[in-house]
Amino acid sequence: MAFKLAIDNPDGLTGAIEALTQVASESVLRQATVAGARVIFEEVKLRTPVGITSWESRDGKQKRYPGFLRDNILLAFDKERSAEGIRATYLVTWSKEAFYGRWVEYGNSKMAAQAFLRPAYEATREAAAQKFSDVIDEKVRELTSVQ
Repeated sequence: MAFKLAIDNPDGLTGAIEALTQVASESVLRQATVAGARVIFEEVKLRTPVGITSWESRDGKQKRYPGFLRDNILLAFDKERSAEGIRATYLVTWSKEAFYGRWVEYGNSKMAAQAFLRPAYEATREAAAQKFSDVIDEKVRELTSVQ
């Protein structure tokens, strides 16, 4: 059994292949990844416990206020876990000034855990994956002019 393949518009095929190459570029994949990570980031900020007291260190250099941990939640690119052109990794974490976030999340001998990172991730991981897909789909439509 033999098949014959005819391409009526070779320039169109070449253009479509080039558009797909652009969709698979590191820039587009990073945009999609950060869009998905932002979904998780927003949920983490909503779930972060807010204390009821303010305090200041003995030397006066460190000050904390209710909501300090929430205000110091970060969405950061992780260069060490990323591989250029292969994988882009983003972290949702707290700043070094809010180091005590680990005690809030996991607890310690003096306080019970008030987990907020893991529950936020569990609640939004499907929505984050969908956002990633939506960005890729949008770029495909944009680059291939399919509306």
